[in-house]
Order: sequence, then C-alpha cells, then structure tokens
Amino acid sequence: MAPHYRLSASALPAEEKRIRSSYMPTLVLVLVLSTVVFVGLGISKGATPKLMMRFGLVMAAYTLYLLVWYPRRMGRRLSKYWETYDLEVGERYLLRRQADIPDLRLQFDEVQAVEHVHGRYLRVIGKTKGCVIAIPESIDHFEQVLATISSIHPVRVRKIEQWQKNRAFMAAGLLLFIILLWSTSPAVVIPLSLVMAWVIVRVVSWIRRNPNLSAKQKQIAWIYWVFFLLPAVKLLAAVAVLERLDAPVLAGHILGNTLIFSPCVVLIVGWVRWWRNRTPRNWRNYAIAWGLATASISAACLYGVLSYVQLGNIGRSNEHRLAMAGVYAGCPLAIFSVAAAIAGNGRSRVIALLAGTSLAVVWGIAFFYA
Repeated sequence: MAPHYRLSASALPAEEKRIRSSYMPTLVLVLVLSTVVFVGLGISKGATPKLMMRFGLVMAAYTLYLLVWYPRRMGRRLSKYWETYDLEVGERYLLRRQADIPDLRLQFDEVQAVEHVHGRYLRVIGKTKGCVIAIPESIDHFEQVLATISSIHPVRVRKIEQWQKNRAFMAAGLLLFIILLWSTSPAVVIPLSLVMAWVIVRVVSWIRRNPNLSAKQKQIAWIYWVFFLLPAVKLLAAVAVLERLDAPVLAGHILGNTLIFSPCVVLIVGWVRWWRNRTPRNWRNYAIAWGLATASISAACLYGVLSYVQLGNIGRSNEHRLAMAGVYAGCPLAIFSVAAAIAGNGRSRVIALLAGTSLAVVWGIAFFYA
C-alpha cells in the first residue's frame, strides 16, 4: 500500500501568522502604490483634486476592509485545506488530495522540474506550469518525501516564493491598467492595449486550466473579461485618432516611449535573473550587478525628471535646467552600466547592456533637444 502523508496540525498557527505578517503588508503596499499612481496621473491629466480625494478615500476604506476581512477569510480557507491535505506517494506517481479542488495525479515520468524553497515548500512541476503539486515542509516525514522526489528529478533551490511572484505580477498589471486608463496618445495606448489584452487572456486561461483552484475561483475568473473592455475600447479610439496622424510622427512617438519605458521592465527581469543565479560569484559576475545598479539609478533619475516635468508645471527654462541636471547625473551612470556589462560575465549581461544603452540614448537625446 502506498504511503500517505498529512500536514502537521502544530504548524498551522505559524502559517496563519505568516499570512498576516507577509501577505497582508504586500497587498496593502500594492494598493497604496496603485492609488498614488492613479491620483498622480489623474491630476496631471486635469482631474480635480476633489475627485481624486474622493477616490483616495474610497481606496482607503477598501484597504481597511481588506485588513479586517481578508485575514479571516484566508484563515478559514487555510484551516480547511490544511486539515484535508493528503499526499500519496506511489511507486511511479504522486497523488494530491485536498478539499474543494480536484485530485491531482502526477506520474514520475511527467515531472519536468522540482523547486525547493528552504523553510517553506517543495514544488513538483508537471508538463504544464499549472500542473503543480506543492508539498509544504510541515508535512509528516518531509525529508523522506524530499529524498524520494530527489531521486526522480534534480531539485533546484529557489529563494523567491510563488506568492511573491504573483504579487509582483499583480502590481505590474495594476500599474499597466492605470497607465492605460489615463493615456490618450495613440503611441502609448496602442501597445499598452495590446499588452493588457494579452495579459488578461493569459490570466483567464491560466485560472481556468489550473487544477489547484476550486470551481468557485474559476467561475470568478470570468470577471476579468469586464476589464478586457477597457483595452478594447481604448484601442478602437486610438485607431480612430491614428487615421488623422502622420505615420512618421506616430512612429517617432512609439520609438521614444519604447526607449524611455523599456529599461524599467528590462532591469526588473535582469535583477531577478541575476539574483536567481546560484553559480559561484566572481568579480565579473558582480560587475553585472554594478551595471544593473547604476542603470537602475540612471532610470530612477530619468523617471524622476519626467514625473516632475509632468506634474510640476514648471517653465520652459526650468525644464531645460532640470533636464541638463538629469543628463549630467544619469548619462555617466548609463555609460558605466554599459562598460560594466561589457567587462562582466554571467546571466543578465545582455540585459544590463540593453538597459544601459537605451538610457544613454535617451539622455543623449535630452542633451541635444532639451
């Protein structure tokens, strides 16, 4: 008979405490950040302070509601899942049973990857990313389970937990949605609408196919199609405006926005790739980190200048002085990041090179045309 493993009841209080100390602060941070961006963009686009204040009060009330309701809801769900979790380890398969979600069976020859976050859990990943069996370290005889799975497939050690990746994806999606909501230029609206529509379709598809979600959660996923209306409507409006614009002017706007905003996305990917690299460090690997750091500071200078120009309503002469100050601070940092990427070696080398080059080009354009 195949052995069965259950979760230890004594570990449940620690898990509930972790929800309150980790999940909730990051959720509140994402909501506060999105509210600040929404209000800032709204004021820059002509919204009245009174309207933005009302929106801020609504978001504050919603955040307070989440702080009271969400931990209780998560606690009830966690307790139910904890008590019903059952892992069966057969001769050639893993079988996970849990309340409200379908049983998930994974053959050993279907295992494509195994990830281990020390102190948290083990993730056994099948042929699709949604086909995942999570095995908390709180399970009985975890070392025995780990040894069995290690004999099936090599185990990769991770530091970033899955919920942290999901929270980062949630923050990026909210910011993208807010920027799209307030944007009016076709050069910004068209690419953002396409990206946002693709993200929504992927999220809905992932939720519907994920065997680790309950039927109720999959039904709620259809609400995301409501948000699909915004990029669709904005795209149609942008295409209508596009017919009245010159193609070279629009191409210039798209190229400029790509040069300005691509370093932000590229640097995030670069830092994640560098941090997840588990090979022994040497000076050339740390040179990549220095390149990413200087490029990040240069990008922060660039976005700071742009934000102040957009929100500060300063005069033309002051805009020129501010742009020159940004050039003298940001351009050397961008050039240094390019040099560090060339001298360095390892993961994220190309990313640091692309980010530094893009920022150097933007600062160069600002120097000649500001």
